Amino acid sequence: MRPVKTAAVVHDLSGVGRCALTVVLPVLSAMGVQACPVPTAVLSTHTGGFDGIASVDLTDLMGPYLAHWRRLNMRFDAVYSGYLANCAQAEHVLSLMRWQKCLNVVDPVMGDEGEMYSALPREIPAEMRRLCAAADVITPNLTEAALLLDEPFSAAPRTGGEVDALLRRLLALGARSVVLTSVPMEDGSMANAWMEAGGRLRGEMRFHPLPIHYPGTGDLFASVLTGALLRGEGLQAAVRRAAGYIYRAMEITNAVGSEPRMGVQFEKTLHELTFNTDCDTVKGGDTI
Repeated sequence: MRPVKTAAVVHDLSGVGRCALTVVLPVLSAMGVQACPVPTAVLSTHTGGFDGIASVDLTDLMGPYLAHWRRLNMRFDAVYSGYLANCAQAEHVLSLMRWQKCLNVVDPVMGDEGEMYSALPREIPAEMRRLCAAADVITPNLTEAALLLDEPFSAAPRTGGEVDALLRRLLALGARSVVLTSVPMEDGSMANAWMEAGGRLRGEMRFHPLPIHYPGTGDLFASVLTGALLRGEGLQAAVRRAAGYIYRAMEITNAVGSEPRMGVQFEKTLHELTFNTDCDTVKGGDTI
């Protein structure tokens, strides 16, 4: 029997709304990965559509927290980082990556729909660039790509050539691979596009957009992607699995008509991740 893979997961914990650690932990567990959280902040809810949020920044805990892990000589198969509450936390993540020397997945959580999250310091994109330079895989959305590249945000539909150029600019930050999520295309579809360093692998998975936006889908995508990579799947297969799973979960959530700010009802499809099925059977889009 194979040993269980392990991942150190650096993310926030939001009590209400499906995102961050409340998504990451069950998804990775369902995929046979032991997820060991490094909480960056605790919030009563996520920041998308809720007022009066209670929160605490856990930067002061991260140093002794990770020092204890060092004394225990903890070893991980992956370091997966997401939301950072402030710039100082980036150095803790980099230190963890240098120590572990394993698969590094960076989801540069900073914003969505053209806006940076209001709770974040304006210097956070520079710190996320440092993490991206040390990453094996990064998973920005279009907003985060613009912040990482210090470029103006545009929601305009893209051509394949424009997406290709954007992927290459993101790879120039230093990551080995980039997966760009939820890109509007000229044919009316949405795409998740990926490229490995040097352009050795370039692909897109296109799907029909749903008429509603849910918070936390980026966290869900990066979590399934990380679990698939730890299973030994290649980048293309991992993207297909993540995109197909999320699309189905969003369809179900949309059909139920639940409140969007509560996030995607992934619990209804979580069992699908337990089985290492053939990625070619995953529905939800076309690979190009």
